[in-house]
Amino acid sequence: MVYNDEKGYAKPIVIRNGTLLKRSSYNKEEFELLTPKELEQVLTVDGVYKLLFSINGEFPGPPIIVYEGQTIEVLVRNHLSNEVFTIHWHGMHQKHTPWMDGASMVSQCPIGPGQNFMYRFKADPAGTHWYHAHQGSMRGDGLAGPLIVLPRKKRTNLPRVEDDFIIVIQEWNRNKSSLENHEIHAWNMHLYADDFNCTESCYIVTHTTDGTSMGMEPFHSGLINGKGHHYPDKTEKPLVPVLPLEIFKVKPNKNYRFRIINAATFVSFRLSIDEHLFRVIATDGHDVEPEAAQSVVIASGERYDVLVQTKMNSRKNFFIRAESMELKSQFLDPIYPGVVKAIFRYEDAPDSLPDTTRQKCTRENACKVINCPNKLYPRADHVNCFSVANLLSTQETINSCPVPVSQNGERIREDFLNFHFTTANPESQNPVMKATINGHVFTTPTCPPQSTYGPKASSCINDCNKQKCLKQQCSCTHLLNYDNTSLGSAVQLVLLSRDGLRGATDHPIHIHGHSFHVLKTVYPELDPTTGLVTNFSRDIECESETCLTPRWSNKEWAGGNLPDLNLQNPPLKDTVVVPRGGYVVLRFYLDNPGYWFLHCHMDAHQMEGMTLIIKEGQRIFHPKPPKRFPSCGDFTWSLDEYKEITDARIANLGNENNSTDNNDPQNLSNTDLLWDLTIAVLITCSFGAVLFLLCLFKYYLSNCLIERRDQESPYSMLKQNNRAKPQSYGSS
Repeated sequence: MVYNDEKGYAKPIVIRNGTLLKRSSYNKEEFELLTPKELEQVLTVDGVYKLLFSINGEFPGPPIIVYEGQTIEVLVRNHLSNEVFTIHWHGMHQKHTPWMDGASMVSQCPIGPGQNFMYRFKADPAGTHWYHAHQGSMRGDGLAGPLIVLPRKKRTNLPRVEDDFIIVIQEWNRNKSSLENHEIHAWNMHLYADDFNCTESCYIVTHTTDGTSMGMEPFHSGLINGKGHHYPDKTEKPLVPVLPLEIFKVKPNKNYRFRIINAATFVSFRLSIDEHLFRVIATDGHDVEPEAAQSVVIASGERYDVLVQTKMNSRKNFFIRAESMELKSQFLDPIYPGVVKAIFRYEDAPDSLPDTTRQKCTRENACKVINCPNKLYPRADHVNCFSVANLLSTQETINSCPVPVSQNGERIREDFLNFHFTTANPESQNPVMKATINGHVFTTPTCPPQSTYGPKASSCINDCNKQKCLKQQCSCTHLLNYDNTSLGSAVQLVLLSRDGLRGATDHPIHIHGHSFHVLKTVYPELDPTTGLVTNFSRDIECESETCLTPRWSNKEWAGGNLPDLNLQNPPLKDTVVVPRGGYVVLRFYLDNPGYWFLHCHMDAHQMEGMTLIIKEGQRIFHPKPPKRFPSCGDFTWSLDEYKEITDARIANLGNENNSTDNNDPQNLSNTDLLWDLTIAVLITCSFGAVLFLLCLFKYYLSNCLIERRDQESPYSMLKQNNRAKPQSYGSS
């Protein structure tokens, strides 16, 4: 928390007796109250002092709002001292501009300190999207913001909206920066992510209602539009109550649209508004038929648009609350989830915090939750889960983006991708587990394949075909290669999360360059009383516990023949949650040639290796980047090249030239050089002597004229007397 005064000096904000104050003098207990205008300039987050990144001084970054089909131009200037990054335009298809996608070392080189990069692309598709850094986990410390693409044609089956609000929600790590978190995960030090100095207080993994692990990222605080409270004991009592919360002002009996973006690096949130229901009307920017609910679960990278109808005559404040999905301890006992709040303030309501609570779910008044990561909650919770696959696209959405089907009766190409944890040393007593896809630990290309051409292009990628990746964990640049699949063809992906690790979790999977239809989601088998997983889905079989090569248990389902697929009006998304022990079936058309990232949107998993690159279409069909597009990559050179350069330099400076050809300056003898130098010195000296004589003559002439003028002047005697009696102005 820092305030910048009008002179540009930064001063820390302090909290004294529950009041936010700014320092008025250095090294003294003298403070001044912040004015409301000054408070608006302070990035308070949850009250902790911590380095963060801002975009144009804002956190989150400023919203970019455009109309569908417009050309977006964004000039990114890197004013950071040490960090490099790119900006990914999450949700943009980037047709014809794949090198503008902003995936570091896939579509472009990272932007270095002091460098500028101009992004230019078409705003497509319409809807709620966002932008964020795609380097390490920098987005968690502020490099993210909303990108709203308004449709040209307004939707007709919705009521009139009074106002349109944006919610950017994320978790907030109070202890460590994104750089530290990056290194922690790179070195597999997850067990100590919360405290390196811990003994018995090391972070203990929490779980969702079905026993799925929440991973090794402890939840400290949450933020809505950069503001939040820290609840140290996970109750309703904040550590610093005076910190501001985001406020959304509404009027009675009106409809409001909320565009909700989960910018978290790890956490999924269940969002609700106390004493209000809402209707989900879009997901990941694509319209769906309105679906009423008490709350919606939003995973990292996902977006949901909801409509809220306000009460008839209310003059109260209500909490907008988003709770983490951690509801059980290591031993599956109930615990309080992490929470972040904002204020839903009615017109004429008092300027105070709400005293409301979330709806109590009962048998008579059960709570409907959209996009549950699990099939059901324990029976006693009285929660009805509604799968994202059960949302229905509007007819307009299906007309513009038809569901992919096979061409000419041919079988659809189908690929299984298992997002799981594997080890390269399974015989070890304490094997090191890595986040992988089909046992592949992704290694970053040495140059971006999308924008690198010529001989260098073939060396960008560490080829997986040179390793034994079908039998054990391997590290390489994992490619899903559609080289031999015709452009325009429909493809089907089966995404699953299956391994024997107790710490396994659900995974939000994002695909760049595409939106896909979610045809089916299947969950593991659960105990309806406890809500705990009893068995993984039996639809998929594996040859071993690591499940490197999954396949359908019924061979007749292969090639797109799985029963119960929604081929009429499935939802269209670009990020989807793959449930642990279950699977998701999705389809899209190969209509966007290029290299496209596919990865888990939990930063820790992505950085560990749960990533691959889709190669769509042969290289000749990929749009070439503009002229002067920056390049980068490995550099090495041989000792022979070094010797060739240095030996040639020494030879040029030495006495190797014995030629008598006086016309070649490189063949002049030492004698010739000495003679030329002597002549140049003699000419210079002669010219200098002439100048010296001229100066002497001018000096003599000037003195004569001055002396004659002095004798004629009435003041000459005064000057002579003054010269005869010099005055002293200092001590000797």
